[in-house]
Amino acid sequence: MAFQVTIMLVSAKKEKISINLLPEDPFFQTVTGKTLRWALSVGRYLVIFTELIVIISFATRFTLDRKITDLNKIILRQVSTIESYGDLEKKFVLAQGKIAQYAELTKQQNLTETFALLSAVTPPDVSIEKLAITKERVTISGQAISKVAFNQFINNLQLSTYFSNVTVSKVAAGEKGADYSFQLQTTTNQPPANSNEKNTKTKNES
Repeated sequence: MAFQVTIMLVSAKKEKISINLLPEDPFFQTVTGKTLRWALSVGRYLVIFTELIVIISFATRFTLDRKITDLNKIILRQVSTIESYGDLEKKFVLAQGKIAQYAELTKQQNLTETFALLSAVTPPDVSIEKLAITKERVTISGQAISKVAFNQFINNLQLSTYFSNVTVSKVAAGEKGADYSFQLQTTTNQPPANSNEKNTKTKNES
């Protein structure tokens, strides 16, 4: 290690003169020496800065671990809440199935009632070949032996409380005018509580 000796010379102007009697070590003029000097001066600050980063990283890690723990607890609570709605979903699906079954049964009941009431107003001389029944409309295609039987069928439909708005879309007579092929549409109403369709048919036939 170099020691610096300072000799104070007092001049007339009282100026301080510093004289280094020990020359600087030539090792510090080499690349290794300069590197060592830099490491001893600037490098220690880098070490301190690195240690600060490590300390901040540990503190941040603890904070993040706490947040992750809280998030896991929240997720578990939400999963429990969702699982509690599992029975509700099953009940909802079951209710949808029952509604669909009820709609299908209602449709079948409507078809059964329409078919029964239509049979009640159809004269024996009229044969139905095609029948399309929807919720509010009936399309009928068939043949009548005579014009009288066809007119009686139309009259029965118009007098029925279940059928209304009878519209004939097609009427064609046979070669000898004996048979009539027809197609008509009619709307359906709610069937009456006490239907007298058979009595109406009997009255019209008489």
